[in-house]
Formats: sequence, structure tokens, C-alpha cells
Amino acid sequence: MRSLVFLALIFLFSCAPMLCRIDPSLAINYSENRAPQRYVSYISISHGAIRIPLKLEKDGSRYKVEASRIPSLSFDSKGLCLNGVCFDLPFGPDGIIFGALLTGKEKVSCSPDGLTLSRELGDYLIKYYFANKDLSRVEILDRRKERVVALNYGLKTKEGYYRRVKVSTEDLSFTINIEGVSF
Repeated sequence: MRSLVFLALIFLFSCAPMLCRIDPSLAINYSENRAPQRYVSYISISHGAIRIPLKLEKDGSRYKVEASRIPSLSFDSKGLCLNGVCFDLPFGPDGIIFGALLTGKEKVSCSPDGLTLSRELGDYLIKYYFANKDLSRVEILDRRKERVVALNYGLKTKEGYYRRVKVSTEDLSFTINIEGVSF
């Protein structure tokens, strides 16, 4: 009889929804407000054998991009634009370089792989995937263009920035390499 009750409890708990809460340190470490107000970053954007170096400076809420080979490159809170082709992103360079993405308005859900936070922002549905308290992936569904942009994050440096972020859509992918950041 005890084993039957034990098996019933195991079955009950295996079918019960997971109780999911966000760790306060995760919310603080990945908050939009966590990014530095001033920094200079040296970045290269690579696609296959093509590598485009650039320098990005942040001063308060203003960004300045210097790319010697491509004068029509912009990288700001509206996304990344290159020769008139834009990747709409609902966050700026701080979200890519530092993972400073969370606003506190995200909904939390759990899976065996980790924690997922999601929020809606206008035409966007944004999902943030965390594994072992580290940001691993961001998916942005642009409902207007019916397109998904995925950002896969590499390892975070001890200085607090990501060295490599792979950006991909259905038909194009490239890598943003952060060579260094000075504060």
C-alpha cells in the first residue's frame, strides 16, 4: 500500500506544473540599466570570409559608429542597418554587447533546459533563454515582417561583455565579435 501511495505521489508531482521564479541576481545582472553609460567598444562583424571592423562609442544615450570601409552603417536602439538593409531589434548595442536586456516586465516560464523570460513590445515578441543563470539565446519575432531574428550568445568575459554573438534569420547569418571594451 505504501508503494502505491509513493508511486501516486511521484506521478502527481511529475505532472504538476513547475514553480518558476526568476533569481533576483539574474534580473539585476541582465537589466537594461546595468550597461555602462560610457564606453568604447571595438567590434567586427563577420560573414564568412568578410570581416568589417568598427568602433562604437556610447556617451549617455548617444551612440557613434565609425566604420572606415562602410560609411552607411548605423547601430543604435532601432537596430543594425547596413547599406539600407536593416535588422530591426527592439534593443540597442548594450543588449548585444552586455546582455543588458531585461526591463522587469517579462513573464517567466521554466523548462528542463533552463529559464525563459518573454515580453511583448509593440509588434515584437521577445524571448530570452537562460541556462545556468547565463544568457544563451534571444529570439525576436517581428510580427509585422513575419520574421524571427535569433541571437546566440557566447561566453561572457570577466569584464562583463560578450565576445561573440551570432545573429541569424531564415536567410542570413553573421557574427558580431566584440574585440574589446574600454570604460
